[in-house]
Amino acid sequence: MLKICFVLSSIGGPRMLSQLFAGPLREDVAYVVIQRMAGAGLLDVLVECLREEVNHKTRIAGHTLELCGGSIHFLPNERNYGFQGDKLVAADAPGHSRLSLDLLFGAATGIANPRAVVVLSGMLTDDDGISGLAKLSAEGVPIVGTLESGTPVFDMIDQFRSRGLMGDLFPAKYLLEHLEFSGRDASGNGGTPAASRPKFLVADDEEQVRVVVGEMLRQHGIAVETAADGLDAVRKIQKGKFDALILDLNMPEMDGIKTLEALKTIDPTLPIIVVTGMDDPAKIQAAKEYNVLGVLQKPFPWEKLRRLMPHLR
Repeated sequence: MLKICFVLSSIGGPRMLSQLFAGPLREDVAYVVIQRMAGAGLLDVLVECLREEVNHKTRIAGHTLELCGGSIHFLPNERNYGFQGDKLVAADAPGHSRLSLDLLFGAATGIANPRAVVVLSGMLTDDDGISGLAKLSAEGVPIVGTLESGTPVFDMIDQFRSRGLMGDLFPAKYLLEHLEFSGRDASGNGGTPAASRPKFLVADDEEQVRVVVGEMLRQHGIAVETAADGLDAVRKIQKGKFDALILDLNMPEMDGIKTLEALKTIDPTLPIIVVTGMDDPAKIQAAKEYNVLGVLQKPFPWEKLRRLMPHLR
């Protein structure tokens, strides 16, 4: 089943859209961008600039729009929409002369598709969207945002956080890697809720590796967070609980060996699988001395990783 990621952007948000979509898009996710405060002309310019900058498929909704995986869809502010399967259809909304976030998110509570919401830093000019997001949040839909909260007043991140609606915050460049969706497992077949699934941390300085390994794990029902280096991994392990760590051996800032040394004190029972793209017998042997579950050469298939998977703690 197609997953839907709503991206809420406003004043201050457009500059982050290119960062958000800089990496590869998931083919099972339709990205729906709501750019507040943008008239039709400005929206056209924004879409063209984004298409040229990130080289992804971008589409602007008319009266109807079929949602497609791996594509970015923009909703104009001049009309309201409802859902018919995987299609957005213009809807009559008496009393609403522009796109109402409350109506849109309210309509999204009635669909079976797994959903997630991304909020980019920007100005919240009114309360539109708060009750709709509250309904999605009550259904367990994850709402995540950007760390770059730079709008001086009425910032959406701060406003939603004050109402208990905001989840975790991440740099825009890495935010999509952290997305989880409510309602279904990653195969779209219904199943274990995200809160009860095993959760792995993938630490690798190569974004493509984080994306590929993360998607591999999600396809087998495992929730995923990622870290760009060892220091980032240590900080996340200090703050949260993970069932296993997949750790790259060669990273800047703090490499795999230094990370293993730090984790001896922070979480000595955490199951760890070391991965590497280099043939360095001395470093591999040093990693094995920390009683890791195993060392895999990149790239590796799911079956090799599965054999090393720990039972849940």
